Amino acid sequence: MGAHPLALAFVLATVSAFHGLLKWHDTPNPVPAWWNLHGHPIFFMPKWFGFTLLPVLIVLIPYILHIQIHAYHEKYERVYRGRLSGEEKHAIADFISIPALFLFVLHNFILLDAFVSQSGDISPRFLVFNVALWFLIWPGHNFLHVPRYSIILTLTPFNCDNRDKANILTETYVYYACILVITGLVLLICAFFVPTGVGLLVITLVLWLGSYLYLVMYSVVVLEFTDG
Repeated sequence: MGAHPLALAFVLATVSAFHGLLKWHDTPNPVPAWWNLHGHPIFFMPKWFGFTLLPVLIVLIPYILHIQIHAYHEKYERVYRGRLSGEEKHAIADFISIPALFLFVLHNFILLDAFVSQSGDISPRFLVFNVALWFLIWPGHNFLHVPRYSIILTLTPFNCDNRDKANILTETYVYYACILVITGLVLLICAFFVPTGVGLLVITLVLWLGSYLYLVMYSVVVLEFTDG
Protein backbone atom coordinates (compact mmCIF):
# COMPACT_ATOMS: atom_id res chain seq x y z
CA MET A 1 0.00 0.00 0.00
CA GLY A 2 2.11 2.85 -1.19
CA ALA A 3 1.33 6.49 -1.55
CA HIS A 4 0.21 6.04 -5.17
CA PRO A 5 -3.57 6.45 -4.68
CA LEU A 6 -3.14 9.48 -2.42
CA ALA A 7 -0.52 11.03 -4.69
CA LEU A 8 -2.88 10.69 -7.62
CA ALA A 9 -5.72 12.20 -5.56
CA PHE A 10 -3.57 15.22 -4.63
CA VAL A 11 -2.58 15.75 -8.27
CA LEU A 12 -6.20 15.54 -9.42
CA ALA A 13 -7.33 17.91 -6.66
CA THR A 14 -4.59 20.42 -7.53
CA VAL A 15 -5.48 20.36 -11.23
CA SER A 16 -9.17 20.77 -10.35
CA ALA A 17 -8.48 23.73 -8.07
CA PHE A 18 -6.28 25.41 -10.69
CA HIS A 19 -8.89 24.81 -13.38
CA GLY A 20 -11.50 26.38 -11.10
CA LEU A 21 -9.34 29.46 -10.57
CA LEU A 22 -9.10 29.95 -14.33
CA LYS A 23 -12.88 29.98 -14.61
CA TRP A 24 -13.61 31.94 -11.42
CA HIS A 25 -13.98 35.40 -13.00
CA ASP A 26 -16.18 34.08 -15.80
CA THR A 27 -18.61 32.42 -13.40
CA PRO A 28 -21.71 34.15 -12.01
CA ASN A 29 -22.77 33.81 -8.39
CA PRO A 30 -24.55 31.61 -7.33
CA VAL A 31 -23.81 28.44 -9.32
CA PRO A 32 -26.00 25.40 -10.00
CA ALA A 33 -25.98 22.72 -7.29
CA TRP A 34 -28.68 20.29 -8.47
CA TRP A 35 -30.29 19.45 -11.78
CA ASN A 36 -33.45 17.73 -13.00
CA LEU A 37 -33.46 14.54 -15.06
CA HIS A 38 -32.92 16.52 -18.26
CA GLY A 39 -29.88 18.39 -16.94
CA HIS A 40 -31.52 21.75 -16.18
CA PRO A 41 -30.54 23.42 -12.85
CA ILE A 42 -33.19 23.57 -10.13
CA PHE A 43 -31.10 24.50 -7.07
CA PHE A 44 -28.15 26.86 -6.57
CA MET A 45 -25.29 27.34 -4.07
CA PRO A 46 -22.64 30.01 -3.36
CA LYS A 47 -19.87 30.12 -5.95
CA TRP A 48 -17.04 29.59 -3.45
CA PHE A 49 -18.67 26.40 -2.19
CA GLY A 50 -19.23 25.04 -5.67
CA PHE A 51 -15.59 25.61 -6.60
CA THR A 52 -14.07 24.10 -3.43
CA LEU A 53 -16.33 21.16 -2.56
CA LEU A 54 -15.17 18.60 -5.12
CA PRO A 55 -11.43 19.39 -4.97
CA VAL A 56 -11.61 18.77 -1.22
CA LEU A 57 -13.58 15.53 -1.66
CA ILE A 58 -11.13 14.34 -4.33
CA VAL A 59 -8.49 14.13 -1.58
CA LEU A 60 -10.66 13.41 1.47
CA ILE A 61 -12.54 10.33 0.24
CA PRO A 62 -9.45 8.43 -1.04
CA TYR A 63 -7.63 9.35 2.19
CA ILE A 64 -10.38 7.78 4.32
CA LEU A 65 -10.44 4.69 2.10
CA HIS A 66 -6.65 4.42 2.22
CA ILE A 67 -6.56 4.53 6.03
CA GLN A 68 -9.28 1.89 6.40
CA ILE A 69 -7.95 -0.48 3.75
CA HIS A 70 -4.34 -0.11 4.90
CA ALA A 71 -5.25 -1.01 8.50
CA TYR A 72 -7.29 -4.01 7.33
CA HIS A 73 -4.51 -5.40 5.17
CA GLU A 74 -1.87 -4.91 7.86
CA LYS A 75 -4.00 -7.08 10.15
CA TYR A 76 -4.35 -9.86 7.60
CA GLU A 77 -0.70 -9.76 6.61
CA ARG A 78 0.12 -10.45 10.28
CA VAL A 79 -2.44 -13.26 10.47
CA TYR A 80 -1.44 -15.04 7.26
CA ARG A 81 2.21 -13.96 7.33
CA GLY A 82 2.06 -13.00 3.70
CA ARG A 83 2.84 -9.92 1.66
CA LEU A 84 0.86 -8.22 -1.05
CA SER A 85 2.33 -8.60 -4.51
CA GLY A 86 3.00 -5.56 -6.64
CA GLU A 87 0.01 -6.39 -8.83
CA GLU A 88 -2.26 -6.67 -5.79
CA LYS A 89 -1.04 -3.34 -4.41
CA HIS A 90 -1.65 -1.68 -7.74
CA ALA A 91 -5.19 -3.08 -7.94
CA ILE A 92 -5.97 -1.82 -4.43
CA ALA A 93 -4.56 1.59 -5.32
CA ASP A 94 -6.82 1.67 -8.37
CA PHE A 95 -9.86 0.95 -6.20
CA ILE A 96 -8.91 3.70 -3.75
CA SER A 97 -8.53 6.13 -6.65
CA ILE A 98 -11.99 5.46 -8.11
CA PRO A 99 -13.82 8.25 -6.21
CA ALA A 100 -11.07 10.74 -7.05
CA LEU A 101 -11.20 9.89 -10.75
CA PHE A 102 -14.99 10.08 -10.84
CA LEU A 103 -15.09 13.43 -9.01
CA PHE A 104 -12.25 14.81 -11.14
CA VAL A 105 -14.15 14.16 -14.35
CA LEU A 106 -17.37 15.43 -12.77
CA HIS A 107 -15.74 18.68 -11.60
CA ASN A 108 -13.62 19.52 -14.62
CA PHE A 109 -15.69 18.27 -17.55
CA ILE A 110 -19.27 18.61 -16.31
CA LEU A 111 -19.73 21.06 -13.42
CA LEU A 112 -17.29 23.83 -14.37
CA ASP A 113 -18.78 24.03 -17.85
CA ALA A 114 -22.23 24.29 -16.28
CA PHE A 115 -21.06 27.02 -13.90
CA VAL A 116 -19.82 29.32 -16.67
CA SER A 117 -22.63 28.64 -19.13
CA GLN A 118 -25.67 30.88 -19.39
CA SER A 119 -28.09 28.00 -18.93
CA GLY A 120 -26.23 26.07 -16.22
CA ASP A 121 -27.20 22.80 -17.91
CA ILE A 122 -25.23 19.57 -17.63
CA SER A 123 -25.20 16.51 -19.88
CA PRO A 124 -26.97 13.57 -18.21
CA ARG A 125 -25.49 11.28 -20.85
CA PHE A 126 -21.93 12.25 -19.97
CA LEU A 127 -22.74 11.79 -16.28
CA VAL A 128 -24.04 8.27 -16.92
CA PHE A 129 -20.97 7.56 -19.05
CA ASN A 130 -18.81 8.63 -16.09
CA VAL A 131 -20.70 6.30 -13.73
CA ALA A 132 -20.38 3.35 -16.10
CA LEU A 133 -16.66 3.86 -16.59
CA TRP A 134 -15.51 4.40 -13.00
CA PHE A 135 -18.05 2.41 -10.96
CA LEU A 136 -18.57 -0.63 -13.19
CA ILE A 137 -15.93 -1.15 -15.88
CA TRP A 138 -12.90 0.02 -13.90
CA PRO A 139 -13.73 -1.97 -10.71
CA GLY A 140 -14.49 -5.03 -12.85
CA HIS A 141 -11.14 -4.73 -14.58
CA ASN A 142 -9.31 -4.64 -11.23
CA PHE A 143 -11.38 -7.30 -9.48
CA LEU A 144 -9.16 -10.10 -10.79
CA HIS A 145 -6.03 -8.70 -9.14
CA VAL A 146 -7.30 -7.75 -5.68
CA PRO A 147 -6.05 -10.12 -2.93
CA ARG A 148 -8.68 -12.62 -1.84
CA TYR A 149 -8.64 -11.38 1.76
CA SER A 150 -9.11 -7.76 0.73
CA ILE A 151 -11.61 -5.55 2.55
CA ILE A 152 -12.73 -4.51 -0.94
CA LEU A 153 -14.24 -7.96 -1.38
CA THR A 154 -16.06 -8.02 1.97
CA LEU A 155 -18.99 -6.28 0.33
CA THR A 156 -19.97 -9.90 -0.25
CA PRO A 157 -20.21 -12.51 2.54
CA PHE A 158 -18.11 -14.86 0.44
CA ASN A 159 -14.54 -13.66 0.98
CA CYS A 160 -11.25 -15.45 1.28
CA ASP A 161 -10.94 -16.07 5.00
CA ASN A 162 -11.49 -19.74 4.20
CA ARG A 163 -8.38 -20.74 2.28
CA ASP A 164 -9.81 -24.21 1.56
CA LYS A 165 -12.11 -22.65 -1.03
CA ALA A 166 -9.43 -20.89 -3.05
CA ASN A 167 -10.48 -22.35 -6.41
CA ILE A 168 -14.14 -21.53 -5.89
CA LEU A 169 -13.19 -18.03 -4.76
CA THR A 170 -11.12 -17.42 -7.87
CA GLU A 171 -13.94 -18.57 -10.15
CA THR A 172 -16.41 -16.41 -8.22
CA TYR A 173 -14.32 -13.26 -8.55
CA VAL A 174 -13.77 -13.87 -12.26
CA TYR A 175 -17.55 -13.98 -12.53
CA TYR A 176 -17.79 -10.73 -10.54
CA ALA A 177 -15.39 -9.05 -12.94
CA CYS A 178 -17.32 -10.21 -16.00
CA ILE A 179 -20.65 -9.03 -14.60
CA LEU A 180 -19.34 -5.55 -13.76
CA VAL A 181 -17.60 -5.05 -17.10
CA ILE A 182 -20.58 -6.29 -19.11
CA THR A 183 -23.11 -4.17 -17.21
CA GLY A 184 -20.77 -1.20 -17.55
CA LEU A 185 -20.56 -1.63 -21.32
CA VAL A 186 -24.33 -1.98 -21.57
CA LEU A 187 -24.75 1.22 -19.54
CA LEU A 188 -22.32 3.02 -21.86
CA ILE A 189 -24.47 2.05 -24.83
CA CYS A 190 -27.62 3.13 -23.01
CA ALA A 191 -26.04 6.51 -22.23
CA PHE A 192 -25.89 7.25 -25.95
CA PHE A 193 -29.20 5.82 -27.14
CA VAL A 194 -31.73 5.98 -24.27
CA PRO A 195 -33.62 9.31 -24.07
CA THR A 196 -32.72 11.39 -21.02
CA GLY A 197 -35.26 11.47 -18.23
CA VAL A 198 -36.83 8.82 -16.04
CA GLY A 199 -35.94 6.00 -18.43
CA LEU A 200 -32.20 6.70 -18.38
CA LEU A 201 -32.26 7.18 -14.59
CA VAL A 202 -34.00 3.84 -14.01
CA ILE A 203 -31.65 1.99 -16.35
CA THR A 204 -28.63 3.58 -14.65
CA LEU A 205 -29.76 2.58 -11.16
CA VAL A 206 -30.72 -0.94 -12.24
CA LEU A 207 -27.44 -1.63 -14.02
CA TRP A 208 -25.21 0.17 -11.49
CA LEU A 209 -26.67 -0.63 -8.09
CA GLY A 210 -28.50 -3.72 -9.29
CA SER A 211 -25.29 -5.36 -10.47
CA TYR A 212 -23.70 -5.03 -7.03
CA LEU A 213 -26.86 -6.27 -5.30
CA TYR A 214 -26.89 -9.25 -7.64
CA LEU A 215 -23.28 -10.08 -6.80
CA VAL A 216 -24.06 -10.02 -3.08
CA MET A 217 -27.04 -12.35 -3.60
CA TYR A 218 -24.99 -14.59 -5.87
CA SER A 219 -22.21 -14.89 -3.30
CA VAL A 220 -24.73 -15.92 -0.64
CA VAL A 221 -26.04 -18.70 -2.89
CA VAL A 222 -22.53 -19.91 -3.77
CA LEU A 223 -21.46 -19.84 -0.12
CA GLU A 224 -24.48 -21.84 1.02
CA PHE A 225 -23.97 -24.33 -1.80
CA THR A 226 -20.29 -24.90 -1.00
CA ASP A 227 -21.06 -25.26 2.71
CA GLY A 228 -23.75 -27.79 2.01
